[in-house]
Amino acid sequence: MAATGNISTTDKYAWSENTGWHNFHPTGGGVTAAEVFETYLTGFVWAENIGYIKLGNDSGGPYNNTNSSDWGVNHDGSGNLSGYAWSENVGWINFNPSDSQVTIGTADGSFDGYAWAENIGWIHFKNTSPAYNVVTTYFGGSATVIPTMPEWAMIIFMMLTGMMAVYKLKRNQQWSISS
Repeated sequence: MAATGNISTTDKYAWSENTGWHNFHPTGGGVTAAEVFETYLTGFVWAENIGYIKLGNDSGGPYNNTNSSDWGVNHDGSGNLSGYAWSENVGWINFNPSDSQVTIGTADGSFDGYAWAENIGWIHFKNTSPAYNVVTTYFGGSATVIPTMPEWAMIIFMMLTGMMAVYKLKRNQQWSISS
């Protein structure tokens, strides 16, 4: 049985223009969801178009990132991420590339910034319109709104509209769409 990790069950998506949504709290496949610890990350991310992404090797972190058996995403305890995740289908994913860095807000647990993978480009962790974000409860972050539209339906709708619409959550927790 897989562990649940400490990523929000609702605020769990990052976006890549080339590969789509990256789910940091997958529920299928018997894998461990992504989890943030004081000095490293572990677990799996699911991306429909490329499969699972592993956040660290099986020995646990912190990781040296010096060879093919000692790799993973490190956390400096202050919210700054570095190191590499691995995907069997797209290769290494750098959480601290030269033009950006993935960070976690220590006040709210909200991920921000960009990771880079040579074969797929940028993975973006936070956006306001359309709204998406990855949030960990490690720093006390939590999901505040649960949409009533099924998650799969919202994803299909967003894909069909080409992400052109602006999505807003109203106080009654219903999805609304405006131009």
